[in-house]
Amino acid sequence: MSSLKKILFISSIAFLFLIGCNSKKQASFRISGKINSLKNTYILLHKIEDYQQSQTSLIDSIYINKKGEFNSIYFLQPAIYTLQIAAKKITLAIDHKQHIVVKGSSINDLSITGSKDTNLLNKYEQYREESLNRLVTSVRTQIKKLQNNGIPNEEIIRLRALEVENYQKHLNELVNFVKNKMGVSIAIYPTSLRWNNENLPFLKELVLNFENKHGPINITQQLKDKIKLLEKTNIGSQVLPIEMPSKNGQIVSLNSVKKRVTLIDFWASWCPPCRTESILLNNLYKNYNSKGFEIYGISLDTNKDRWLKALETDQRTWVNVSTLEGFNTPIAKEYGIAALPTNFLIDAEGKIIAQNIHGEQLKQKIKEVFEN
Repeated sequence: MSSLKKILFISSIAFLFLIGCNSKKQASFRISGKINSLKNTYILLHKIEDYQQSQTSLIDSIYINKKGEFNSIYFLQPAIYTLQIAAKKITLAIDHKQHIVVKGSSINDLSITGSKDTNLLNKYEQYREESLNRLVTSVRTQIKKLQNNGIPNEEIIRLRALEVENYQKHLNELVNFVKNKMGVSIAIYPTSLRWNNENLPFLKELVLNFENKHGPINITQQLKDKIKLLEKTNIGSQVLPIEMPSKNGQIVSLNSVKKRVTLIDFWASWCPPCRTESILLNNLYKNYNSKGFEIYGISLDTNKDRWLKALETDQRTWVNVSTLEGFNTPIAKEYGIAALPTNFLIDAEGKIIAQNIHGEQLKQKIKEVFEN
């Protein structure tokens, strides 16, 4: 072992020992195991600090001895952790007093035992993939075949609308899985990435029960913050203020352009359903702009040339703004945007009257407002 590695190893053990001696209230867990193909090396333990922002911190470098064995005890909060074993990354949902055991002849045949929360997270991820493939990927496959066969646009437009509709069904299926299968496991934290307002009453109750079970740990606060964010963008709430630069660099506020009804449209040039939805938005804008309908388009692009080309190609002549920061756009974070397209329909006072309505549903809503 090199001198630097020895120092890192000894320092980490000393640090963890001190924590254990001085923080009896902190929950502990253990990670041990044996990987036959790895000897005299290290695996890395990271903690996911913020799932939404993909922020992690290095907790420890765990030494694997000449027999391929390792064993470490930690006095840390329940959380989502990852083990980096050579090129393989393993996600762990760890609660207190759990002993995670990793075994295998190589990194390609590892078994993970000792954490029911990790098992639940793995089952959730398996279900998420199955649901996405069944509801969304299958539609995308149909679209790709039609594009290859040169089928008329009408069918592709219909399927793009179905793709967006099915994605919302997918999100609801995921929440139902949490409701029926996961309880208040530590593993619900990663699922919060895809929570939506449609299930807000259940999610509020879930987070309350989570706090009662686990107390004021970091995950609890992040789940509570997620609920606050959903409440801010719920139907009936006052829309958050927005000021962003147009393609010419001029700052345009939402308040300066909103009319009787305004659609806040989060989109991007790389998002096929967004691009297809441009056709519907053009028709709505043409028919209702003079009657008091406005669109405030927020692009989550990172490439200005692609953004501008999409504006021109799709004839998005309404207000369009972007900071070219993708999902790191500050207002996208404030609105909790995790997928595109996402939209909010607001009235003249800035109150949200509908959200995430697309295709025929959006068309009927605008018609209802202006023709009834």
